[in-house]
Amino acid sequence: MRFRDFRNIVCASAAAASLAFAAPGAAVEGIGGKPVNVKSSLDFGKLTAANFYDTLVPLAKQEGTVTFFDFSNSFEKLFREELIPGFERKYGIKVNYQRGNAEAAAQQLVATSAADQPAPFDLLYNASSSLGVLMRGSAVANVPFHKLLPNAAAYDERIATTAEGIVHGGLFAPFHRNQTALAVNSRFVRPGTEPGDFPALLAWAKANPKRLAVTNPGKGGSGDGFLQSLVLAMVTGDDCRKALDNFTIGTEEAKAYVASPCMAPVWSYYRDLLAVSEITNSNADTLNLITNAEAWIGTAWEDMTYDFTGRGLLPPTVRPMLLKEGQVGGGDGFFLPVRPRNPAAALLLMDFLMSKEVQLTKLRMNGSRAARTDIDTDKEFSEAQAKRLIPAEQYPSRARTGIPRAITLAAAAYFQENLLRGR
Repeated sequence: MRFRDFRNIVCASAAAASLAFAAPGAAVEGIGGKPVNVKSSLDFGKLTAANFYDTLVPLAKQEGTVTFFDFSNSFEKLFREELIPGFERKYGIKVNYQRGNAEAAAQQLVATSAADQPAPFDLLYNASSSLGVLMRGSAVANVPFHKLLPNAAAYDERIATTAEGIVHGGLFAPFHRNQTALAVNSRFVRPGTEPGDFPALLAWAKANPKRLAVTNPGKGGSGDGFLQSLVLAMVTGDDCRKALDNFTIGTEEAKAYVASPCMAPVWSYYRDLLAVSEITNSNADTLNLITNAEAWIGTAWEDMTYDFTGRGLLPPTVRPMLLKEGQVGGGDGFFLPVRPRNPAAALLLMDFLMSKEVQLTKLRMNGSRAARTDIDTDKEFSEAQAKRLIPAEQYPSRARTGIPRAITLAAAAYFQENLLRGR
């Protein structure tokens, strides 16, 4: 399959999910049939999706509190003003909300786990890029949360068990799905005339010099995603494409790959595009050019575009879209530490945050997608809200999963050194 297309994944996952939850009374085992590795008084051997609330609510109320760590820059207001108060009202359990750096939190958790010390927090919301570090450090629970949490029953099986090219089996519970896109201002680009694919985008940029803003892939995630999407679209040949599915590829091998003939079409396209486009140094810079009508199309995050449009920081005529070849998205989620102080409350909070109601609130407020298969934005949203999102006929059908991180980083460095130097 040339692209990792979510259309087939959703259908297959729905069937898999029905099998996974066919026996809700079955006790949860550790991933891979191993014993659950959580060190606490909570007996996971007796915990099931069917008895989840009956078992955990009394225990969580006894614990009385839960420490929740959030690495994000986008969700503080959502957590502080909406979600945490909602959880506290529902269960009467106090949430100690902490914020900080994703990498530092992962390293701290690995260190306390190695020292057999209680975790510094009970529930960790962290970047998917921390998955490998936390798994290698045996610092997080090996629990398949998509099978245990009642509110995870409608989650896409593939997304619930795989991230960053790592098949983790469900120990990383997806909370936020992000999607790179193109933000298009219909004031200048008449609806129906938008460039539909990568060749058309280049042709449009040549016909409208400096009206396309492209984020530097080493400076902003929308540019990083555009680069990955272009690689998926332009790299051909079985031997060349094998590397794009090799998520264990090393740094030196990745550097050699991005300088090889496999990537020549990507760099040729970029050179032509950069000659007629504005290169920016951040996601916000790109959107600012669109706000000021200096750019009419720009690389963007869907959720950031949704947020900026809703707050009046972008004109209401701006909407995100996906090219026909597809564009890359990703996401972040929850980990349960191996040694939580308040495991019952942590599991309740995780389940609460995975619910359809919470995911809809997050989508409405932040434009943050969910891994749930039971959310239809055309039905759940007002027309005005839906127009701030990627059109339903494009998402999720054109959503793609990313290429190996080592290749992305090597490609961003190559871009900086060989395409931008001297500009």
